[in-house]
Amino acid sequence: MSGAATGDAAAGFITAARVAPSGAGPLTGWDVAVKDNIDVAGLQTTGGTAILRGHTAAADAEVVRRMRSAGATLVGKTLLHELGHGITGVNPTFGTTVHPADPSRTVGGSSGGSALAVLTGKARVALGTDTGGSARIPAAFTGIVGFRPTLGRYDAEGVLRISPSRDTVGVLARDVADVATVDAVLAAEEPRGNAPTEHTQQPTRIGVPSEARAGLSAALLSVFDASLASLAAAGYEIVEITAPRSLDAMFEHGLTVLRAETIAAISEYLATVETNPSVAELVERSESPDVRAILSAALTAPEPEGGYRSALAAIDELGAAYRAQLAQLDVAALAYPTAAVETPKLRAESGDDAAAELRGTVLLSTPATLVGTPAISLPAGHSPETGLPVGLTLEHPDRGGDRELLALAARAAATLAAAAKDRVVS
Repeated sequence: MSGAATGDAAAGFITAARVAPSGAGPLTGWDVAVKDNIDVAGLQTTGGTAILRGHTAAADAEVVRRMRSAGATLVGKTLLHELGHGITGVNPTFGTTVHPADPSRTVGGSSGGSALAVLTGKARVALGTDTGGSARIPAAFTGIVGFRPTLGRYDAEGVLRISPSRDTVGVLARDVADVATVDAVLAAEEPRGNAPTEHTQQPTRIGVPSEARAGLSAALLSVFDASLASLAAAGYEIVEITAPRSLDAMFEHGLTVLRAETIAAISEYLATVETNPSVAELVERSESPDVRAILSAALTAPEPEGGYRSALAAIDELGAAYRAQLAQLDVAALAYPTAAVETPKLRAESGDDAAAELRGTVLLSTPATLVGTPAISLPAGHSPETGLPVGLTLEHPDRGGDRELLALAARAAATLAAAAKDRVVS
């Protein structure tokens, strides 16, 4: 290890320190950043929360071990919304991820530092985590690629988790090819490239859920519709679908699961910390009003076991019905705006502010996080209102469809990039 263990908030880092690779492989020569809720041996893991300031990890998380074994050089730990419990990236303790293109806005969260490290060129790829959209949302707001794999595809050892039945490590990069390379390393699979193995005369069918346009501003709607038009012009078949799901119901089920799991999940990680702090002590020292409100409520009024089990059962039922419909329609992926709101304004947050913004931002991405299917956010263009990037999500209908999704995403991303270039030239 070399380099000072100091942060660089402008580039997204809590800790900037180089950690050499432990082997050679497909990531040799790659600089990689890691969200600061993922352990790197010898570096602090703060989770973005005050009580873990200075806590040093004894060993690499399994995902870090695999990347270092494949030749990656780690360049630091990145900023995050405290404990990953938010999507704006506002963190009064360690620093907020401010958008380079508009200092009045953040880059989103909770993996905002990882997105910023890639955007500023400090890292070729970065690891984040994604519970309700936390890797894909900041990717969308910064115009890069953010990938959430099938739940359980990547090992979670050494990760400070908040909802084991929902969250996963995710990958952020400038292009899909780099995401696919990292995915193969983390999933211990042989890279198979992103091109289809055989030509088919049938157009690829992409489903657009009926809820995809609900609540979008005129600016976001224009980008979304232009993206779909570009894909249609390239030969994709766009299919409008009405899904047997209620986004509002799934969002509420997801909150129930999060409230039921988060205290135990955080406690499990705190038990590995040398000072052995409690969640109550963590909450007392929390400097984020929104996160303190969430955890205080979970501590003082824990979710009844019956409500938790009912939520899990409802999620399974809705997910099964949805997958059955998509299989019948022969849809290769779903397409929808990654976030239904513009890049968030920089401001101090109350619990109520955060809850409202959270709902509007992650509502569309909620089903994938609950049923465990892979999803990826691609650059879709820029808002005509703010000039800031907008993301388009492609979501595979099945668990385990990661490589198929990455192949589709690589082709779709090339189509979207070419269309955006044509619009600029014209």
